[in-house]
Amino acid sequence: MKKIQLGDIYSILTNKGHGFLQLVKLPDNERNDIELVRVSYDLRTKIPDDIERIFLKDFFYIQFPVKEALKKGLIEFIKNTNLSNEFTVPRYFRTEHYLNPAEWLIIDKKANEVKHFKSLTEDQLKLSPNSVWNDTYLKERLEEGWKLENWK
Repeated sequence: MKKIQLGDIYSILTNKGHGFLQLVKLPDNERNDIELVRVSYDLRTKIPDDIERIFLKDFFYIQFPVKEALKKGLIEFIKNTNLSNEFTVPRYFRTEHYLNPAEWLIIDKKANEVKHFKSLTEDQLKLSPNSVWNDTYLKERLEEGWKLENWK
């Protein structure tokens, strides 16, 4: 099996076409961490030749077990493309408050801090989930047209 690398683009087959994810961060600690990917909202019936263009806009980030999914044949390697020099891993993520589902927690990965919010600003609505998704959950979200802005 090919060793995974930053910039690797993978396809995940859904009932509505191919979904695409790109590896943007390897685990800092292999035992307790999972790869970070950016996921395109776009589903396609076939894999485009200019696949890297899909990640220029309209995507979100999740933690996804790339190595395991690849090993089990749940995703397929498409190609590697370099991440741009300007690319940085997102610093902030969000999650629903575990005790009050109508409220939110914003996680600062760099400072390792969590802040509580009763409502979110337009910018905060664009923050990706601070969670690990498996292949089934990812496919379901892509098929239903899930978007960060609608996750309220």
